[in-house]
Amino acid sequence: MSPFDDLFAQHVATGMARQLALADHLGDRGWQLDLNAGMVTFGDDLRYSVQLLGTESHSDGTWLWAWANNGSNLDPELLQLAGWLREHGRLEGVRELTEPTLRLDRVDGHRLCLVASGLTGRAYYRGTYQGGAIFFHLENLPSRVQGAVPPAKTFTTLGQVLQAFAVDHRTVVVAFLRQQGWRVDDTPQGVTARHSDGSHVRVTFDHLGRVSDMTGQVQPRG
Repeated sequence: MSPFDDLFAQHVATGMARQLALADHLGDRGWQLDLNAGMVTFGDDLRYSVQLLGTESHSDGTWLWAWANNGSNLDPELLQLAGWLREHGRLEGVRELTEPTLRLDRVDGHRLCLVASGLTGRAYYRGTYQGGAIFFHLENLPSRVQGAVPPAKTFTTLGQVLQAFAVDHRTVVVAFLRQQGWRVDDTPQGVTARHSDGSHVRVTFDHLGRVSDMTGQVQPRG
């Protein structure tokens, strides 16, 4: 497993949970990005500061990190998190976070930004335009987007991630539960975890390391 694949497995579930919560929060509102102000507006009632991550080009099938976009004269204040991600990649030996451009058939914007979400603790938005898409973090989102996933959504979130991505199942399960505040016991026989509200889960794996069974009990929300 490459350093990026391992990093992706560690952060994809928490990142996906934030994206699902963000989609519920935004609904079907349109978006308008003002780079001069460093703000994005959704509909006529939601407005957030942004940190730029990068862009996808559909014409040549590449990703360009925002810190490497020298031709757009971007405000350095909007590149702080992208710069931090580059430095993190340099320190941890993750080439995908340090190379200015990447082929989309190697790794696309969603995979890169799900990792970024896990590392920075922020949700991101993908805004499409003619010929490509821009990705950016949203600042100061409400706690229902940024906060921990309710235990009742733990099973469905894990199921969605494991079906959608080719990842190491045990890494995903252990990392996600720990990031969401569960007390985790990871043994060769399987993973057991307990939440502070009394919810509990047990996950077992087959000989290929894939989830073979996931059982538990979730306490009803008060």
